[in-house]
Amino acid sequence: MINPRGNGACPLCEQNSSCRIQNTLFNAMEGFSAKNDPMEAVVYSCPQFQEKRYDERTS
Repeated sequence: MINPRGNGACPLCEQNSSCRIQNTLFNAMEGFSAKNDPMEAVVYSCPQFQEKRYDERTS
């Protein structure tokens, strides 16, 4: 899971859920998801980061 608690850069990024980097990380971690204690990742800095406009963050 990537940013499961809503912290880090991804939830604030315009590309959240449709990001190529996020999808690549998710696919690479997929093998861990079947375990009882899955791996979680939080992205704090990303070269593709594009901050959401204010109206997008509040909706």
